[in-house]
Amino acid sequence: MAKILVLDGLSPEGVEVFRAEGLEVDVRPPQKPDELAAIIDDYDGLVVRSATKVSADALKNATRLKVVGRAGAGTDNIDNKAATEKGIVVMNTPGGNTISTCEHTFALLFALCRNVPKAHQSMQEGRWDRKLFMGTELFGKTLGIVGVGRIGGAVAKRAQSFEMKVIAFDPILTQMKAEALGVELVSLEELYERSDFITIHAPKSEKTNNLITLAQMKKMKRSCRIVNCARGGIVNEQDLAQALKDKVIAGAALDVYTSEPFENNPFLGLDNVITTPHLAASTDEAQLTVAVDIAHQMADFLKTGAIVNAVNVPSLDSETRKTLQPLLYLGERLGEFLALYAPGRPGAIEIEYVGDPGVTDTYPITASILLGFLKPMVEAVNMVSAPSQLKARGIESSEKRSAAESDYAFEIGVNVTTDGGAQSVRGTLFHGTDPRIVRIAGMRVDARPAGNMLVCMNEDVPQVLGRICTTIGDAGINIANLTLGRDKPGGRALTVINVDQPVSAKTLDAVRKIPHVTQADCLTLPEA
Repeated sequence: MAKILVLDGLSPEGVEVFRAEGLEVDVRPPQKPDELAAIIDDYDGLVVRSATKVSADALKNATRLKVVGRAGAGTDNIDNKAATEKGIVVMNTPGGNTISTCEHTFALLFALCRNVPKAHQSMQEGRWDRKLFMGTELFGKTLGIVGVGRIGGAVAKRAQSFEMKVIAFDPILTQMKAEALGVELVSLEELYERSDFITIHAPKSEKTNNLITLAQMKKMKRSCRIVNCARGGIVNEQDLAQALKDKVIAGAALDVYTSEPFENNPFLGLDNVITTPHLAASTDEAQLTVAVDIAHQMADFLKTGAIVNAVNVPSLDSETRKTLQPLLYLGERLGEFLALYAPGRPGAIEIEYVGDPGVTDTYPITASILLGFLKPMVEAVNMVSAPSQLKARGIESSEKRSAAESDYAFEIGVNVTTDGGAQSVRGTLFHGTDPRIVRIAGMRVDARPAGNMLVCMNEDVPQVLGRICTTIGDAGINIANLTLGRDKPGGRALTVINVDQPVSAKTLDAVRKIPHVTQADCLTLPEA
């Protein structure tokens, strides 16, 4: 039974989903990295919100862990690189808090425009300072949105109901999608110059860290107000505090910070800023939604292998995985065959798709090939960690589509270059489900990539095949399947024999000593 560790106060409904799926669950409070490292290897799945930092140190002892689920959208409290290297899928729930974050954005925007916190405090202190709290309207103003994903799109839709002009910057938003949302796509520079209000809904990354500094704020209107409910650090906090002090911009409202709980707060004492302690997703509805969603996603992954809303590997839902399974099997066998067959230290692997394998996204197949290729040389590897582990070993990888002709509906080719030369193998599926190796070193064959395989290269002359079969027969080895290939009459010939048991070193040596045999190897692949 898979075991789940739930941290950070996940809603009870999410815990019940795990239990209803037949999974064992431990519920604990937030853990420090060293505390998490001490217990992590007891679990197959880990669920966090934002309080626990799932760092590389926290994951250092994780050999059993298969998935980390973030009940929310942001995963900057999870070391995705460390998780990927260990083959751990990182999932989030990007849609679960869309409405709550959108509404909190407007709550801050209204509070900022109408001085609600200060006016409330004044009333609590027994004063009637009506003239001190002159506000500004949203009607007719220009809202600049940085990042138009689910939340940014929801903000744009609601801003239009207030008859605001909405402009947006998003490097991946198409013109067609922008028109459908009713927003005008502009550059960042134009957004800074034109906006009366700027709201941030971009993910935290190297490109967005310190995206808005004092230099950018000096390009804004002095009446501009900034709202950040995305991630701390996208707006430089020290620069923002300075801009607010110097009245470079009119105000700001923040829900996220570079450290949470927020340390060394530069906004203390400023009267033109509103701060809330990361409340955007803190609604009963949002917490229920993300808890239930992440529990379903993780349970489905642990039980079926389906991957939904992963941030470190392409998603692969259960239906798609079922459809792809024969291709994934074929890819893994091609990679493993070539790892065992190609002599020398590998330096590069190239994957080629010829024809139409019936899928648009070939990444899962490529990952399966890399997984198979690494299996003979790496103790612990899976489809998640294979690309990074390959890179860590200095092996270059590439993928291409080819318009070359084929005798089959499609072929998947794997070519590897080692310090001992180059070798290649190609495979396909017969009838969509039956995996076959159809070329080795350019020679056409029809071989089952499973079990014990004797692969012999020889000069194309009479009696070689008979002597090979006699030699292994004399050793008591039964032949299950045999296929032949050659590059030309009298040239090189290839024999691939599936046998019922491994070929001993003594028998293999005897095969190698047969006249005209130039190479003989026995490879063992997993049975189907």
